[in-house]
Amino acid sequence: MKRVNEKAKALASSMKDISEGLLGKLLEGNSLGKNLEPGAAERLLEEGANGCGLEDCARCGSCKARCPLYDMTGNEAFSPRGRLMLLRGLAQGGIPPSEGLLARIFSCTLCGRCDVSCPVGIKPTEFIYRGRDALRKLDSKRLLTRTALRVGLGRPALGMSAARFITGFKHDLLRRIVPRLPQGLNIPERQLKSGHQVITPKKAVGRVAVFAGCAANYLMPETGEDLISMLLAAGYEVVLPGGEVCCGMPLRGLGLADEAGKFAEKNLEIFGKLNVEAVVSPCSTCAYMLKKRYPELAGGAVDNAMDAVEFLLGADRFKPGPGMAEKAGPRLIWHEPCHLKYGLGFNAGPFLRLLNIDKPEDEGCCGFGSFLTDKETSQEMLSKRVEVYKKDAGIVVTACPGCRIQLESGGLKTMHILELMEKAFPVSARQEKMAG
Repeated sequence: MKRVNEKAKALASSMKDISEGLLGKLLEGNSLGKNLEPGAAERLLEEGANGCGLEDCARCGSCKARCPLYDMTGNEAFSPRGRLMLLRGLAQGGIPPSEGLLARIFSCTLCGRCDVSCPVGIKPTEFIYRGRDALRKLDSKRLLTRTALRVGLGRPALGMSAARFITGFKHDLLRRIVPRLPQGLNIPERQLKSGHQVITPKKAVGRVAVFAGCAANYLMPETGEDLISMLLAAGYEVVLPGGEVCCGMPLRGLGLADEAGKFAEKNLEIFGKLNVEAVVSPCSTCAYMLKKRYPELAGGAVDNAMDAVEFLLGADRFKPGPGMAEKAGPRLIWHEPCHLKYGLGFNAGPFLRLLNIDKPEDEGCCGFGSFLTDKETSQEMLSKRVEVYKKDAGIVVTACPGCRIQLESGGLKTMHILELMEKAFPVSARQEKMAG
């Protein structure tokens, strides 16, 4: 039996070597002529959070079946399995850093579909993040983007102004969240010494904090206002913590783990000390970072972080007004954010009938996750979504500001689901719970 096991291991090792050799031939592009920084290879080979390493990939291909990039390219090297094999070859010296390797590692949208489909328990995105960290100083193509993000996210108001100028994004900017409350209602509001703003309804049933995120703070403040209005209408005291910084996802996606880690530490210091039921965000990606990615960046997590849709719908805190589902208007189509469904594990599908929202015939990733790292891939994925949604929808409804930015850049009309929910919440219930 021992000899059989040894032969099986030797065969598996041989197959891995052959597979990586074949993958190497798929990497068009010149060699960079440079090596990884000292220690980078060792970090790639370390075990992940689930106790799995690159060596544990069984090469079963389950991850390929759900990967939007593999579906689009049909190229093994663009699949999660292929990327893990390439990173193993890179770490062990069998595959040199090259333009083709950078293209494969930085094209991933980090949607997380592969993380939930691996039967072994490997989280491929964790190793893709590490690969980007290891390759960032060899990657001159994205140098300007990294520099701009370092500066822009450190001074977000200025950075968002520059982003609007560069991208032509049409939403109002620099209008920090100011809760849009029903006229004539006296809502107690106070400023704590810590810099936190607290808004209290007449009969509070609980207390939550809001992690606004950069998009809701600077690009789509109406989304943050809708969330606050909904929370107050549901009877929750709302804390808007002072000192919040970017969740760090844009930096992490570009391989800037140290910079993202500093943001994570700052947010952990602020939100980790709050005595609240939940830290609620109108951005799925922000909630995902706070809860799932901060352990590897800062050694801790905001364990009670939740997406706003998950908080309001998942625990039956939202009750729409009578007849809401029958109201006439443009057809609404649901675009499911990847980080909501696969990152946080919340499927909003069962709740869509409450708001008369339909699912599209073909669901998929919009490509926003590679907007900063591979614009060509991002646009190709967007084109597919636009083709589907233009056939199906008058308005595309989603729960992610990033998805909205991407979909609107393709000419689609969009709406955050919180806007729909806020309008649907009965005014009588809102006044009863909020009036002072």
